[in-house]
Amino acid sequence: MPGVLIISRDWQSRALLRAQLIEEGCEVRAVTSPGEARQLLGRATAGIQRSKAESRRSNLKAGQGPFAPALVVVDVSSVSDRPEVEQLRNLLQGRPADVPLWIIASRCSAEEEWVGMLKGPRLEKVLFRPIDAGKLVEEIKSRVQGVDG
Repeated sequence: MPGVLIISRDWQSRALLRAQLIEEGCEVRAVTSPGEARQLLGRATAGIQRSKAESRRSNLKAGQGPFAPALVVVDVSSVSDRPEVEQLRNLLQGRPADVPLWIIASRCSAEEEWVGMLKGPRLEKVLFRPIDAGKLVEEIKSRVQGVDG
């Protein structure tokens, strides 16, 4: 099954969603920031360059292969500022065009601004709190299975 990338600073909601998706058979990676997501997705970081063979060896040692998400889920309530939203936009622009973005937000003016900054062809769904976690897991599972089969 294709992977799901979760970006959220809130460790409780991130861990709960990750655990439920794994239980449903999804491949999941969860990170706290767009910067961590960029590292996870293999983007070069400042001053760190490794050969492909060296990178493959370290991934195998760590028990992690390459990860290509079929869906990115971002909790914008955990996004702290405009530069972080810009990082997220840049991260998404570097991914294949068919990788959709789902946003989880509260109904407040700051979060609405972040959602507005992320609007574009990639933005597939905006979910406002409160969210039924079980329903969210089913929606994500259906979406990524649709990509897979």
